[in-house]
Amino acid sequence: MHAPRSLLHTLVVTAIAAALACSRKDAPADATPTPTPTPTPRPTPIAKAPEQADHPPIDAKHDPAAMGAGPEAMAAIETEGTMEASFNGTVTRLDFLPTGSNVAIVKADKKVARVKIGGAPTDGGLPLLELSLDGVRLDELTLPAKLEIASGDTDPLVRVIYSVTGRKIWESIPGGTVTIESYSGARVKGSFAAKLQPRSAAFGPSIELTGGKFDVVLRLNGAKPGP
Repeated sequence: MHAPRSLLHTLVVTAIAAALACSRKDAPADATPTPTPTPTPRPTPIAKAPEQADHPPIDAKHDPAAMGAGPEAMAAIETEGTMEASFNGTVTRLDFLPTGSNVAIVKADKKVARVKIGGAPTDGGLPLLELSLDGVRLDELTLPAKLEIASGDTDPLVRVIYSVTGRKIWESIPGGTVTIESYSGARVKGSFAAKLQPRSAAFGPSIELTGGKFDVVLRLNGAKPGP
């Protein structure tokens, strides 16, 4: 039995349409791909400039935070008093008196006693002239007390040291003196004279210190205050 012509025609048309649909769906391998659009780059944000302080930066050596913060720390950088001496005939005022160079130390359990008196012409700290009195207890001295600068392991060991830099140093030789004239509370007064020689001849000539005077308030570290 043969199918009607109209039905056969319909089947043929349907088959052709299906084949055309499949050919359109399967794109050839060498077909040109659709380009992917390139994203537009975002502009890099401009960093804000730091705000300018309304005051100049604090010098590190005077920074309260570095010293332990607070006005007490600032006051502790320098002690009260005056100091001067003639260097080879030129009188120099040593008005900056750092607390680290003006102290009376007594450690009775370790049998340690030391007095340091020192000053610099500027708050830069150098050059620095220091009187070092090892083995001296101010509260036990009969005043006035004239202490001789000697060599070797003497007791007390009295020295005068002049530091222009950390390595460029002059030191006293035997023959000079440091005299403690009075000691009241933490204030000590006195005079000194010495001849200093450089540690190296390349540093320059020797220095004759004359007319040295001091009147300073010491930091007492275990030492008793004077009457």
